[in-house]
Amino acid sequence: MTAANPASPTPMMLPELECFVLIVGNARSGSTLLGAALDGHPRAVVANEMGDSMTLWRGQTRDEVLARVVSHAGFNASKDRASAGYHYQIGPPPGDKQGVIVAGDKTWNPTLLLLHGTPTLLSSLEERLGLPVRLVYAVRNPFDVIATMHRRSGLPIRDRIRWYFMHCEAAEALRERLPQEKFLESHHAPLLADPAVELGRIGDFLGLPVDEAHVAAVRSLLFERPRRTSEALVWSASDVTEIQARMADFAHLAPYAAEHPPVV
Repeated sequence: MTAANPASPTPMMLPELECFVLIVGNARSGSTLLGAALDGHPRAVVANEMGDSMTLWRGQTRDEVLARVVSHAGFNASKDRASAGYHYQIGPPPGDKQGVIVAGDKTWNPTLLLLHGTPTLLSSLEERLGLPVRLVYAVRNPFDVIATMHRRSGLPIRDRIRWYFMHCEAAEALRERLPQEKFLESHHAPLLADPAVELGRIGDFLGLPVDEAHVAAVRSLLFERPRRTSEALVWSASDVTEIQARMADFAHLAPYAAEHPPVV
């Protein structure tokens, strides 16, 4: 979703800004909800799937990047941050916020592969912004992610398994490459189970203070637990075995080892 008329650059837009965040991850991993939750904070402006994020705003100045982020977030707010049949808008649009200290984008899915494949893009963005760029990696049960990707794309399960783990490899490479203060994983289930704790953890990472009204607003939007979309599919034993075997290569997927769907 792209704003038709991005705002003109404003000198020193968001002068109190302290960091820029990119929310990355596999498609269908709860990243849209996570981006909306962060954008709902009164001191944050987070756009949703800007086309510019696929090139990491290559060739744009700080003011141009931030103007487009603010414009895109405002456009999404005017549409109630609609995505895939849901409405995710929390809190006021960016034009009504003051003292914003975090800005960024919930990126398009391929951005994770781009960041992995072209390491200089991240350092270039930091240099142009004059700010640290931090990554929040959205994680959800692999079986549910793969099932939802399969259902929405119509592509074979085995194709989606390959696509899913390609992104896991890219995320792991970024985790190893970046200093700890620039990479944080956030799991979908804990956000639903206890948003105050998970939002506090992410806030600590980004430097966002806890805001009780914000936490309450996020809580009101959430389901009580993740949707187990994997349970609606008929799985072959070979596909389940392959996913479990590949999950073993990634420590962050260990919590899901026993959460596999029944097989035929």
